[in-house]
Amino acid sequence: MTGLEPADAYQRAAALFGETISTLSDDEWDLPTRPGEWTVVTTVASVVVGDAHVPAVVAGDRLPPSADVDTAVLGPQPVAAWRGTAVAAIAALREAGTAVSAELVGSRVTENLVRAWDIGRAVGRPFGIPDDLAEWCLDFWAGHPAAVVGGGVLAEQPVEPPAGASAPVRLLALTGRVA
Repeated sequence: MTGLEPADAYQRAAALFGETISTLSDDEWDLPTRPGEWTVVTTVASVVVGDAHVPAVVAGDRLPPSADVDTAVLGPQPVAAWRGTAVAAIAALREAGTAVSAELVGSRVTENLVRAWDIGRAVGRPFGIPDDLAEWCLDFWAGHPAAVVGGGVLAEQPVEPPAGASAPVRLLALTGRVA
């Protein structure tokens, strides 16, 4: 993997996601995103729910089974809900140090980056995934081929990236997106 520590990769990805959602206007929260039936608010709720599991998993609890995304978890202030969840996840990862599960962090970094990209597309403000974070995610997923083939990354089947594609484009293709 790149020289990034898992907690650093997560913190950067979460910060980039936060920058993306903190610029949303009131009328942008209901715009459609991926997958087709989701909106920006559903996408944010998905990230918040996933990131909310980080402290418990770091503490040794099992990851609960996936459930439908409930936007009620965001309450009346979605950005504040995201911020609190991200701060708690970062603190748990920092406290865990090198004992932190790369498996958990790899999926969280990927979701934060790709969902920020989804939101950027939905609102017409493109989000650029940093090369080093994209490489970090690609390295992570290269070690988990069964997850990629079995259910895709972020539950979407990969698509073939163009020849010579950059790391961000390859990551998007891995998650079923075409840049």
